Formats: sequence, structure tokens, C-alpha cells
Amino acid sequence: MLVACALTAIVALGMETDRGFVREVADAPSVLAASNRLDAPRAATAYEALGLHPILQRLVATHDSNRFPEPAFLLEAQAPILANAQIVSYYGNPYTADMGILGTADLEAIASQLEEHAARYDKLNGATEVVPALHLVYAVAQRDPTDNGLYLQYVADAEIQQLLALTEEREMLLFIDLQIGRSTVKAELAKVLPLLRYPQVHLALDPEFAIGSAEVPGVALGSLRASDINEAQAALQLLVESEGLPPKLLIIHQFLDSMVLDGEAIRRYADVELIVDMDGFGPAEIKRVKYQRYAERPYAFRAAIKLFLDHDPDLMSEADVLSLEPTPAIVIYQ
Repeated sequence: MLVACALTAIVALGMETDRGFVREVADAPSVLAASNRLDAPRAATAYEALGLHPILQRLVATHDSNRFPEPAFLLEAQAPILANAQIVSYYGNPYTADMGILGTADLEAIASQLEEHAARYDKLNGATEVVPALHLVYAVAQRDPTDNGLYLQYVADAEIQQLLALTEEREMLLFIDLQIGRSTVKAELAKVLPLLRYPQVHLALDPEFAIGSAEVPGVALGSLRASDINEAQAALQLLVESEGLPPKLLIIHQFLDSMVLDGEAIRRYADVELIVDMDGFGPAEIKRVKYQRYAERPYAFRAAIKLFLDHDPDLMSEADVLSLEPTPAIVIYQ
């Protein structure tokens, strides 16, 4: 039985409401990085040849050579993805429609719908390239306890493999979203580092569900500190440098000031583009104000906005979105 992910915000009032949660799925693994595509001796040789830092070797190294196909490494530095591009992204989880578009239909059909939607932006935004992306909530916070003790449920490997193949084939990006629960950014990031080795895969963190060891997601409103965000950026930077990958994107969802603590201490990393996503739903007039507030945060390298197809009472059109100042680097549809 699957229900939606909980506790977003009514933007006009700055209040939280339930998104709901995905219940446990019997076959879904609690740890993605339990095995690897390379056996230990071959992995050590490959990582040494790439100059991979020993700490990152331990995070990336696993044991199952058949789990995910080996990504093709890029040997030359790439220009920032958002230098002259805008991303249009569809958000959700394949186990439930309540969390967003990804759970509403077959992934091939959703990808085709996304491409058509991205084309509408492409007709309006001049020389700016439009890049379609799928935004997967991989680690989903639960209101009920889980066997792993983290109040988190994970997407199974089969769905991950399908998304990797689909986004590579259709030249889309894939965001892996972590809701943290009672875990830590460091621990959850270690589980998805094998996925972030793929050039098209990027990261998102949701402070709303990053709660303390005695709290429950959806009951307590979570937050991330600058040290958490810096830790994620440092890991992405190291991954880019070690494996010759394109720069990585890191989205931080935010709809209340309290969700990001000591933001002035958030650093800049050369190969990580930090994007602050204004994540609340509500009337377009209020969303404009809130969007500009978070877009102007000193730690926001670029800005994003999320649009809620079922909850925004006057859903902004593509032209409305492009009229925002600054123009959103990423537009997320849930």
C-alpha cells in the first residue's frame, strides 16, 4: 500500500501540509551501494588508474559486477551544464502517483510527455537550450518506522536500471533526490555515489525530511546545515575531479527559511552548481515573491521553481515562468 510523501508548504501562509508517504516495498533494498559492477581486484586497478581518492574508492566500491553497466568516463572537462541552458524536470517516485508525475504512467510515456513539454519552453526562451530531466525521489521519508531504523524507503534496482537506460537513450538528465529521514547526508550520499558516476546523473537534497533521531518525518519539519550541504558538494567535486565527469548539479529544496541553517557558511565548489528550488505550492503571485526571496540567497548559485500540477490554484504557464527574475535555471513539475 503506497501513499504520498508528506509535509510541503502552502506558500501564501508559509505553513506545512502533508504530501504523504510511500510505505515499505518488500523487495526494495535499504542500501543501493551493497554491491558493485567490478570485483575487488579489478575495481582497485580501475580506481587507481583513474586516480580516485582512497576514501571515495571505499564509498564507490561494491561487489556485484552485474548490477549497473559501467558508465563511460569523460576525460576532458566539460562546461557548466547551466551556462546557457534551462532544465525542465518531471518529479516523483515510480511506486505512487501521489508524489508526482513519475508515478502516473509508464516511464516511456512520461519521457515522451516531458520531451513535448520541454519543446514548449524551447519555443519561448530564445537561444537558451532546454534539457529535459527526470527527478526521482530515491530515498523516501516514511511516517511509520522502517526496518532500517531510518524512516526511509528506497527505490529498487530494477527501476533505477530502467531510468539510467532511458535517460541515456533519450539524452535526458536524472536527479536522484534524498529525503534523509533519521539518517545523515553522508550516509545517504554513500549509497548513491555509484549512480552519480554516470554523467547524466545529478543530486537533490530535501531538508524538509532531514530530522533528528527522536523525530518523525512529516511530523517534525526538518532542516540541513551548511556543513551538510558542503559535505555533499565536496563529495561531488571529488567525484568530478577523480573520474573526469561533467560538472554536477545539486538542488536544495526550500520553502521556509528554517530549512537551511547557517546558509552564509555554504561554500562554492568549482565543479558543482548549487541550485535553490522554491518548493512551496500556492497562488502564483505569492510564489513569485517566495521564488525571488530564495533566488537571492547568497548560497544560491542558480535558482529553480517547483510547480504543483494538482495544488497550485493558478498554475503558472511557461511564459509566466520565463518572466520570473532571475529566469529559473530549473523548472520542476510535481
